[in-house]
Amino acid sequence: MASPQVTDEKHDDRKRIISVTMSQALVARIDELVQQRIGRSRAQLIEDAVRWFIDLTVYKWSERGIYIDSSRVILESETLSSLYFSRLTPADQYELGVTAGKQAPVADVVRLFHSKDPRDPENFPLVLRLLQDQGWGAITLRDDLIVISSPFYPPSFVRGFLESLLGIRLRSVETSTKDTVALRIVK
Repeated sequence: MASPQVTDEKHDDRKRIISVTMSQALVARIDELVQQRIGRSRAQLIEDAVRWFIDLTVYKWSERGIYIDSSRVILESETLSSLYFSRLTPADQYELGVTAGKQAPVADVVRLFHSKDPRDPENFPLVLRLLQDQGWGAITLRDDLIVISSPFYPPSFVRGFLESLLGIRLRSVETSTKDTVALRIVK
């Protein structure tokens, strides 16, 4: 089912020229980023910053915490998050991942906001991009291989999570580095 077309002025994607006033130091920093080719132009960097401000609901952040939609964000060291999983066996990590994948909010985002099925292989790139945007690591999908560089969670948890979220079976692929998780889709 196609989503309805939004035609009101609030959702109009046409560009409009506006004027903003900002400090010289901030303008100089924006210009540095443009010279480093991090952004195409001042206007693009400012537009991207405003979009992130809105998309990440920065206007809701307070001393109580950082909230992005219905998720509370915390900043903790990798050492501390690793400690949580260190007391679990790989089998326990896998089972925890399966449970978490069955309840993953990203599945609702894919269904409700993108009108797509997260278990459809054609939608795997979308699901994995959303997980990457949420900080799961740098995720690539090539044919039947999912590679996660700098994963936030341990491999056994990731495998269980993705299996239940995507409705597939995965086999771990050995890598030379601890900082990469590789999973092959079992057909």
